[in-house]
Amino acid sequence: MKIKFLGTAAAEGVPAIGCRCRVCKLSRALGGRNMRSRSQALIDGELLIEFNPDTLWHSHAYGFDLSEIDHCLITHSHPDHLYLDDIDNFRRDFCHGRDRAISFYAAKDGYDKIKEVSLRPWMGGAVTPHLVDAGKAFTVGGKYKVLPLPASHNGDTSPVFYSISCGGKRILYAHDTGYFPEEAWQLLEDEGHFDLVSLDCTGCLGLDGHVYVRHMNFSLCLDVIKRMESLGLVDEKTVKVVNHFSHNGGQTYDEMVAEADKHGVTVSYDGLEIEV
Repeated sequence: MKIKFLGTAAAEGVPAIGCRCRVCKLSRALGGRNMRSRSQALIDGELLIEFNPDTLWHSHAYGFDLSEIDHCLITHSHPDHLYLDDIDNFRRDFCHGRDRAISFYAAKDGYDKIKEVSLRPWMGGAVTPHLVDAGKAFTVGGKYKVLPLPASHNGDTSPVFYSISCGGKRILYAHDTGYFPEEAWQLLEDEGHFDLVSLDCTGCLGLDGHVYVRHMNFSLCLDVIKRMESLGLVDEKTVKVVNHFSHNGGQTYDEMVAEADKHGVTVSYDGLEIEV
């Protein structure tokens, strides 16, 4: 399995719109990996995770054809993960030459929002919503086994994160969530070994003293990794990634790397590709 991190920021992006905080000013000056678009990933060039406002730009920047994408997993219904206006653009009178529907998989609130779009008279069956429930595995594209796990995030957005397995490999994509709820840990125990885990690190190094509940910082990520190690879910062969950063966390990419390297953790950046 190959995962490409198309975007790696929280909702505001880095630098954020109109912001002149230290991180945003420094990121503008340094450029490169310090510049982040909203979080999104692509598995094997065919399974999209999230459909955010940067999706079209990501397809241009990284050269993948959205007309060839048939499946998209949604973690929750916040607009930086589920951008409904662009789902509407799959409408038959706008999107020509595509003879099949794109399937979106989301828990209740996201599903309801996608379904509303899909039923608009001009859509013509271009979009198919699928309701997912935490703890109930399903198959995507005849090859990916996907297990939604309950996330610790805003409850009204029906948040989940995903265990995705294919060909004997398994990836955990855990955004947006705080420290995993116990129900998620119980489900994870039955999943077995992960080849890659990507963990929410919105709070960056966590030096601001903020107590994170709906997101995590680097310290909480290390706590999650430690517990996963104790359960045999990850080991020294597992690629451990932190992702989904906010400028409010207080560190640039360069500053995050200096600390993460000490713990054998990869700091994601836009365009990072990892094969396991």
